[in-house]
Amino acid sequence: MIKVNPEVATKIRIPAEQKVQYAYNQVNKIVKANQVQADFHSDRIDISSPTARQTTSILDKLQELGINFVKQSKH
Repeated sequence: MIKVNPEVATKIRIPAEQKVQYAYNQVNKIVKANQVQADFHSDRIDISSPTARQTTSILDKLQELGINFVKQSKH
């Protein structure tokens, strides 16, 4: 029998209005590097991160670049 360790899924919302130049391009690189799903809209980017490790990596990189975001955990 295979045991699955469920982790808390996280949704990260990034508004389009940023002080960082080319924020969409920067976020696209982060998404590809962490192999997570992201929806790019004209007014926001929604990143769905299934694991805590991916979430930590993404949040660290976003903070490093100075990109504003809102983190929402799904229980």
